[in-house]
Parts: sequence; structure tokens; C-alpha cells
Amino acid sequence: MSGVIHSPTKSRCSRVHALVAGFSFVLLLALSTPAPALAQIAPPVDERIEQELDGLLSETNSAALKPEYLKLLSQVDESTPLATRVRLYAYLAFEEAYAEDYQRAWNYIEMAEALTNETTLADITTEIIASRIEIHLLAGERNKAFALLNDIDLVLVNAVTPRIRYYANNLLARIYADRNQYQRALEYYIAANEAVGETNNDRTPIRRLYLKQSIATMYTELKKYDAALEVISEGLAETAEQNLDHMYYGNFMLLKGFVETSLKRYEAALTTYTNLEQYATRTDSNELLVIVLNNIGDIDIRTEDYDDARDVLMRANRIAEQLGDQYTLQLLQFNLGMVDVKQGRFEEGFPKMTEAMDYFRENAIRIEVAETLGELADAYGTAGLYQRQAEALLEQRELREIIYDTEQQRHIADMQNLYDTKDKEQQIKLLKQQNELREQLLENEKQRQLILGLFVLVAAFAIVIVFMLYRSARRANLKLAEANTQLADQSIRDPLTGLLNRRALQQELQQKQRRSKDNATEDAMILLDVDHFKRINDHYGHAAGDVVLVEVANRLREISRDTDKIIRWGGEEFLIYLTEAEHDALPRLTKRVLDAIGAKPIDCEGTPLRVTATAGFISFPFADLNNNEMDWEQTLQLADLALYAGKVHGRNQAWGVMELNIPFEEAKPTLERDLPGAIARNIISVTTIEGPEAPSS
Repeated sequence: MSGVIHSPTKSRCSRVHALVAGFSFVLLLALSTPAPALAQIAPPVDERIEQELDGLLSETNSAALKPEYLKLLSQVDESTPLATRVRLYAYLAFEEAYAEDYQRAWNYIEMAEALTNETTLADITTEIIASRIEIHLLAGERNKAFALLNDIDLVLVNAVTPRIRYYANNLLARIYADRNQYQRALEYYIAANEAVGETNNDRTPIRRLYLKQSIATMYTELKKYDAALEVISEGLAETAEQNLDHMYYGNFMLLKGFVETSLKRYEAALTTYTNLEQYATRTDSNELLVIVLNNIGDIDIRTEDYDDARDVLMRANRIAEQLGDQYTLQLLQFNLGMVDVKQGRFEEGFPKMTEAMDYFRENAIRIEVAETLGELADAYGTAGLYQRQAEALLEQRELREIIYDTEQQRHIADMQNLYDTKDKEQQIKLLKQQNELREQLLENEKQRQLILGLFVLVAAFAIVIVFMLYRSARRANLKLAEANTQLADQSIRDPLTGLLNRRALQQELQQKQRRSKDNATEDAMILLDVDHFKRINDHYGHAAGDVVLVEVANRLREISRDTDKIIRWGGEEFLIYLTEAEHDALPRLTKRVLDAIGAKPIDCEGTPLRVTATAGFISFPFADLNNNEMDWEQTLQLADLALYAGKVHGRNQAWGVMELNIPFEEAKPTLERDLPGAIARNIISVTTIEGPEAPSS
């Protein structure tokens, strides 16, 4: 449970939110059915078996489920309603999948499909497709699961049975939530909630509260905090009314405290966590108690009550030691180190934080490490250790770039896998048609001697069919080529801004290196970073951050030449690659870029946001060095160091590396590790460009 805790101080609320998901239990719901369903009629069921299956959903001993399902299977025959038999086969398939025996799982699904080949009932078809999706996910076959999403949507709209509608909508919601498509996930959770509202049995309150918790979580992810608090309040009231505190009270209260903290209602959040602390103590829930105490310590740090934060975190530390929870212990040590730093005890605080940081690098998820690095950089800033702060921020930026590239590659791979799956299905259908045609031609050949005239007609008909198949295959190949072209373009484009991405620049510069040296030109690079972008996301939401990135991209397009290349370099960073750029004109061009971004506020849904940027710029090749001495990546690294110098000196400015004053071989060691030292020792000459001033109010 504590393993989902992933970042200290300012990011603790996102950690609490993850804990809510980790704290919830798994509900086994409904299951499967076959293919072509359209009829809006609830299928008949065996009420006795259905009630026994419902009762087994509450069974906590998973080892006892399979024998019970097999016992029920021995009681069914051809007179048992189809929907009940399909549900039973699906439950058995799940038990085999949980045991990682996927072959036996698919055998049960095929048995269910064999019973239902001719059905037109949407409920049975929905349950079959949902079961296939679930087993693909359990087997790690994400692309095959995603390929069925459209199929289930087409039949789910006609399903009638509340249990099946609840299961399918809940399954789809979980898939889209896992893909961070929270708005779409919320729509499916609401549809599942409507289905539960049509039932009245022992499972109804459990399912309804599970969905309320999920809906509140989606509202929180979408930063619709008022809506989240309303659903949480309803959930807490119903939890008490249904006497289900042991299942949901802790989750709802953790989520409530997280939302209140996000809204900076610290007194309300403390009241929530205090009540939850009393509940955890009363029920001997030490795992929950550690989470609550950590979050109380978080609020104390936010409100600068450091002495109380230390006491609370030390108490949590003692409990975590009893639990043997190493991850939580390291997190608490990191937070205690932050308290030391905030109170000026740097020699005590930083060893705790760096030791915990090493543990996180070894054991944590990349995005959690990136968030924690931001907190470490903040601590270095508090202590005035700006060089270490810059190093932490640089490591954070590099890690975020890796995360961004990984997500991009995963997105492209998912698209390619989905396309490949559809393409294979199309090929199978085409082969089946061709085989049927061959069989028909063979049959015609046997009768050729008897009905010569008919053979001529059949042969002509066959030629027409072959021609049509040829045209169909040709159209399919054209569509395939078009899709491949689109995929190639998507692989070098940023989906949000439409700008080129890193891969596009790499391809361009590799091609340039292959050209003759006689065609070499004097180019330049301007590397930009939007100032305080995280603050924009935190204060106005990620949608506002997207608006800012798109508008910055548009402004860069307006001032750039057709021959220039504008690249979204990663996150809030942009790179302008200028061809045939005069060395002496580079400061003036960079000034235009800063003014284009910062002179005029960006309108974000009626709210004007003043956005500025910090830049580093340099000519390429730098100081007439050849590619073997300093390639484009090393040149860009110098621009990156110049950018960070601009950040350290207050942002909204640009630093340009203009001249190399000593031989490169002498300068190289210093340039690679210490730009400020290179400037101070006059190894290089730099120029500084100030950004636009804030408009007078």
C-alpha cells in the first residue's frame, strides 16, 4: 500500500491520491458473451444459479471459487438458459486467467462462443466481448484488448441487463482511466452508476459506493474539486447508512483530505485527517495510520509548523518501522530531512534527503523520482546551494525528457499494434473470400463437360469477381500506404502543438552531415524554456498549460522564416534551428523571440496570463569547429547550459555563447562541465538579452 507513495512535500497530495487507488479492494463483477448482438431484450436466466453466482462475488477465499463454479457447471444442461451458461463459463475463464493458465481460459471462452454463434441478444454479446478484453489485459496483450473497444461500444448501447451494463461500463472506465483519459472514464463510470441504480440486492450498495469513489477520483483528476467533494460527501453518508465503513470510509476520507489540501483548505483537511487518524487507531489499521500521519505532516510543512511536522513524522516513522515498510521509511526520512532544511539544520537534513533520493532512484517509478527531484532542488534553493539546485533541476529535466519520449514511443507503438491487428483481420477475411472462390471454380470445373454454356457464364462471373477483388485489394494497399505516411508524419510531429519533434531534427542534421562540405552553411540554435510552467499547471490546470504551449508555438511560427525549424524539444522546452543565420544578427533575432512570447499576455478562457521564456543561443558550427570537434548535440549542450545560466539569473532573458577566445582543445574540458567558469576565465564570450518588461498596471 505504501509502495504507491512517490513524492515528498509539495507533491504529497498526488501521493495521497495514488494511495486511495491502492487502498481500494477489487470487486469481481459480471462477465461474458459472443458477437452480433442488436436485440434490446433481456435474455432469460436461471434465477437459482444466478443468485449463487452473485453470492460467490463476496467470497474472499479465491481458492474456493473454482470448485464452486465447477460444481454449478455440473448442474447445467441444454435446458439451462444461454445467458447463465455464458456467465458461468466466463467466471471459470477468469479463474484460469488469474492462475496464468491462459490457454484454459480461452478454452472456456470458446465454449461460451460456441453456444452463442447465432444469438442476436446484445447482453450476451457484450458479456463475451468484455470477457475477452479482460483476459487480454490479464495476459498483458494491451493492443488486442484495445482492438475490441469499438466492438463492445457497438453492442453495449443495446444491452439491457443492469449487471452486464455495470460490468462492461466499469471495465471500459478502468481502461480509459489507466490511459489517463479521465473525462472518457468518467462517462463510463456514470453509465455504470445508472445501471446499478436499476438494481436492488446485496451487491447494490457495494457497487454504488465503489462507483462513487471512482467518480470522485475522476473528478479529482480533472481538478473539478467541488464536484468531487459533493460525491465524497454522498459516499460518506451512504457508507455510514449501509454500515460499510470497513470497506470505504478510509478511501473516501483520504480522498476528501487530498481535495481539501489541493484547495488550500488546510484547517478542513486537518480536521478530516484527525478524524481518520482516530478511526485508524480505533480499528488497528496501522497501514492507514502511517498514510494519515504523513499527510498531516505535509500540511504542517505547507503551513510552516515545522516542530509539529517533526513530531507527527517521527510518530509515523516508528509505525513504519514496525510494519517493515522500507519505501515509506525512506519517504518519511526525506520529509524529516526537508523539515531540518527548512529549520536551517542543513548538515542533518541533506544526508537524509540524499540517502532517500538514492533509494528512490533504485526502486521508484521514473515520474515519482522526477517529482522528488523537484523537492530536493527546492531544498537546495532554501540553503542557497544554487549549483546543486541547478544539478537537481537538470537531472529532473533529463528524466522528464526520458518519460516524455517513452510515452511518445508507447503511443506510437499502440497505434502501430492496433493497425497491425486490424490489417491482419482484413487479410484473413480476404483469404477466406479467395478460398471460397477457388472452391466454386473447382466445382464448376467438374461440371464443365456437361454444361459448357453455363461454364462460360460462370467463368465470366469469376473474372468479374477477381477483378473486383483486385480493385478492392488495390484500394486496401493505397489506404495502407496512406496510413503508413500518416504514421511517419506523426512520428516526427508533436501531437499537441503540431511542431516538429526531436526525431525530425535528428533526421535533418544527419542528412545535412551526409551532404558535401562545400554546401556547409552558418546556422544557429535558440533553446527556449517557458518560465514557471509548472506553476501555470498547478494554479490553472493542465488544460491551461496546453493552451499556453499551443499559443507559444503559434507565436514562434509567426516570427520564423519558412527555412527555420521550430521543434517542441520536450515538456515546456522549444528549439528554433535557424539556417543561414548571420552570427552578428543572432542576439537581435533572439530578442524578437523573447518579445513575441512575453510582450503580450496569453488569453486562457478569459484569464490573461503573462508568459515569459528563458533562452540560450549559439551559432552552429560554433567558432568554425568541424563536426568531429563539436557536433550539433555538443553545441546544443552549450546552449542548454546558457539557458540554465539565464534561469539562475532570474529568467525572462537570453544568454548567447558568441565567441571562443582560446584554442578549442584547451577550452574543451572546461566547456563540458563549467560554463560559469568558462565565462569568468574569458574562455568564451557571452552576451545577455533581457526579455520584455511587464506592462504597467
